[in-house]
Amino acid sequence: MATVRPQLIIFAASHFCEKARWALDWHGISYEEVGWPPGLHQILAQHRGLKEANVPIVFEGEEVIQGSGAIIDWADRKDQNPDRTLTPAAERSEASEIENRVGEVIGVHVRRLAFAELLPANAHVVKSALFYSATGWRRLAGNMMWPVTRQVMMRKCNIVPGAAEESRSKLEEEFDWLEGKLADGRTYFVGNRFSRADLTVASLLAQCARPNELADRHTMSGSDSLAAALDRWSDRPIMRWVRSQYEMHRAC
Repeated sequence: MATVRPQLIIFAASHFCEKARWALDWHGISYEEVGWPPGLHQILAQHRGLKEANVPIVFEGEEVIQGSGAIIDWADRKDQNPDRTLTPAAERSEASEIENRVGEVIGVHVRRLAFAELLPANAHVVKSALFYSATGWRRLAGNMMWPVTRQVMMRKCNIVPGAAEESRSKLEEEFDWLEGKLADGRTYFVGNRFSRADLTVASLLAQCARPNELADRHTMSGSDSLAAALDRWSDRPIMRWVRSQYEMHRAC
């Protein structure tokens, strides 16, 4: 009997989904990627009894793993190769602290910046990027729900006048913090090997750093002011670091 592969539920251009995708690829876990449009994914979450509707989600049979951090934990357990673990025991606490801060601040403000620049006047760009992998009835239903979904996204992300500038400023503060940690010339944020801290920073900043290994379908563009910010940041040490991590550790 053929083994049923786990399903990875994603929005195509979500940086948190890229984080989960990278963790599964890092561990060599074969999976089926399934795109759900935003808004409609809430129905899926409710059907599986989840309290939150956030993606990414992994389904393996009856097991449900929700959130990029939990998916890293699951992938580590699934592989059980100590040389490939993304959570080395000696640096677990420090790596998790960096992962949590980056997720709660950089992850949130990268998304808010993109939405603030695009949703008010170029919502079709956001829709195209997030719907990229959605097909069939899911795409059709997502299209019907999109006007309401767009308004919900703007409300949840607090897209108000000045939101883009506020998020740009917050991101630059975090870039300074990350660059301070790398100022001694280290290759990795904790220890001497690639960990969940590095994977988190690199994946959540990939849309800013634009490494060659990140497929175009996993990015958003369409705003001159957003493009100008990315160009201005392009040569920052943290962006060069992200591109080097993708080159070294992200084959697909």
